[in-house]
Amino acid sequence: MKIMTQKSCKFLNCYLIFLLTVFIAGIYSGAADTTDLFPDKAYPEMATGYTVEYHDTYKVVQINDPWGRESENYTYLLVQRGEEVPDGYPDAEVFYVPVQNVVTMGVVHIPHISELGEIETITGHNGVKQVHDEGFQNRLSNGDIIEVGSGAVSMTSTLKMEDLIELEPELIFCVANGNKEYDNHYKLLEAGLKPVLTADWMENDPLARAEWIKFFSLFYNKEKEANEYFDEIKQNYNNIKEEAEQTNEKPTIFSGIDYQGGWYAPGGKSYVAELFRDAGGDYILGDNEETGSQMLDFETVYDKAYAADYWINIGYANDNDELLALDPRFAKFDAYKNGNVYHYNARVNENGGNDYWESGIIHPDIVLADLVKILHPDLLPDHEFYYYTHIGQE
Repeated sequence: MKIMTQKSCKFLNCYLIFLLTVFIAGIYSGAADTTDLFPDKAYPEMATGYTVEYHDTYKVVQINDPWGRESENYTYLLVQRGEEVPDGYPDAEVFYVPVQNVVTMGVVHIPHISELGEIETITGHNGVKQVHDEGFQNRLSNGDIIEVGSGAVSMTSTLKMEDLIELEPELIFCVANGNKEYDNHYKLLEAGLKPVLTADWMENDPLARAEWIKFFSLFYNKEKEANEYFDEIKQNYNNIKEEAEQTNEKPTIFSGIDYQGGWYAPGGKSYVAELFRDAGGDYILGDNEETGSQMLDFETVYDKAYAADYWINIGYANDNDELLALDPRFAKFDAYKNGNVYHYNARVNENGGNDYWESGIIHPDIVLADLVKILHPDLLPDHEFYYYTHIGQE
């Protein structure tokens, strides 16, 4: 038998050390290649309009049935900047995150972006005068945001397409209705731009609508902030709801207004009706199955609402004079006679921008507190109205 010399042993040891080093380096290299770039995840708990799937270097976001017709779904591939676009998603629109240059088509997009601390990424907006957000208006005054349309979110004729294209936005947050003849969404696609549909308006629960802040956070890699925000809002909302559940009184409520021959009122399964219920109210159309706004005639509403305790949300009117100017018959309602008329017009700027339609979307807890203050003032004695005013009887 051949005995291994000391020199041979030394060579073998060196060779084994070399192999071990290469092996360990390979392990660390492989680990680096599979590092999760998104340690903070934000999955929807209550919102049903979208889903998100996380991978190490990208996210797959899908908008589900954005118009309630089971007709179209949209997939967005959010790839971390500096990483390669993965194969296997031929129909997905690709965006590199975090995004840095966006355009917003409606005021409903502003509060989510503002709350995430990303208002500086907005370079264009459709209907700048309608925005209430102070940070947005400051950037507008400084020339950092331009107007790309007159504000009718679903009418293509209002858009300034040349200005939009010149901005070269990475994406355009867009509200759409699925009508190809009038919809911004399709027009933007035809122009080679990259719209992102938001369908929070399809949610029938106030908290589900607020949870769409998580959707926006996906484009900014701010899932941690969105989770923390929503958890706090949800806790606040449920605490207030529990307060309202302590009372056996359920004041009756009617809502909306008659306009040009039709009374537009929230359906019984709408998010507004849910707010009324959670505030401890009895909505006169609560047994209705509609999830959106519905049109009724005056006589139908009067038969149901003439003796109702409260009239909440009066549409286009801001005071008693405007209310009766629209229709003198409104004075017949008991709620009007008793001075129990309330409206969400406490936070309106000089251009008509109403914060109820902005921050109210992501602050359903404050909206609920206002409603509880209206219906059960003794339950929240220290709360002061934030979005609502008491129209009363002058």
